[in-house]
Amino acid sequence: MEMRNDRAQNCAECEFARMYDFGSRIYYCDHANRTDDMGKLGVDGLAGGRPEWCPLREKDSD
Repeated sequence: MEMRNDRAQNCAECEFARMYDFGSRIYYCDHANRTDDMGKLGVDGLAGGRPEWCPLREKDSD
């Protein structure tokens, strides 16, 4: 089953964005097809937009 999230314009709206808290809040992408090994999105917050390696960005450009 493929999960779709075509309407997300940035990571804050994405269903694959996750956060863990080890002294500071670390946000990362949990998408299985991401090309960035770590998937780090930010510390203590998310920036607007999508990173270049976002698999959903690649899908939108097709």
